[in-house]
Amino acid sequence: MTTHAYSQLYLNKSSRAVGNMLHDAVLEFGMNGTDFLKRFIQSDVSVQIESGNPKYIAGKSGLELFLEVMEKTTGQIYTTDLIESYDRSDVYWVGWMLTHYQWYSGRTFKSILDTVPYDELIGLYGTLHEADIQKSYEVLDAHFSKSESKLKVARKHCGLTQEALANESGVSLNTIRAYERKSKDLNKAQFDIVMRLAKALKCDVSELL
Repeated sequence: MTTHAYSQLYLNKSSRAVGNMLHDAVLEFGMNGTDFLKRFIQSDVSVQIESGNPKYIAGKSGLELFLEVMEKTTGQIYTTDLIESYDRSDVYWVGWMLTHYQWYSGRTFKSILDTVPYDELIGLYGTLHEADIQKSYEVLDAHFSKSESKLKVARKHCGLTQEALANESGVSLNTIRAYERKSKDLNKAQFDIVMRLAKALKCDVSELL
């Protein structure tokens, strides 16, 4: 059972803001969606939303989120006279659905986009944008079940069970399971944990991240 970082009461506001942020970046400012979402993840804006910071999930517009992402990733102050149109474009839907799925799954934005890139999400718009959000959850869950984590690939390559890896590395079995099913992001783990896993699997840290 996933523990949500914030109440569902804020989900609509949060997902609309991220949808508008992406819409503004791509359709108003002409940015590449994949490139902008990389900036979104590089900035701490994505983490603030994932952690349920009220200032970000309920206090900022999409345009304000866009401007903050750009300032934090370029070091430049951005200003604009743009007035948000709240257009329900396919790009808006990607941001909206991405936020819903992040909330529902507890996965990081980075792990979601690593598994289902922006271009693939845009491709889902035609079949999913009028469906119940639960259908989007099912489709993205299916992507994750088909996509094995790097940790799982390395563990199987070594011929170890999850239990054996836990014993070898000193990392708890539940933690290893969470990293393998991508409900926790190994990229955000303490470096000591990654080092212990890499040592037990006789591989380089970079092969797990």
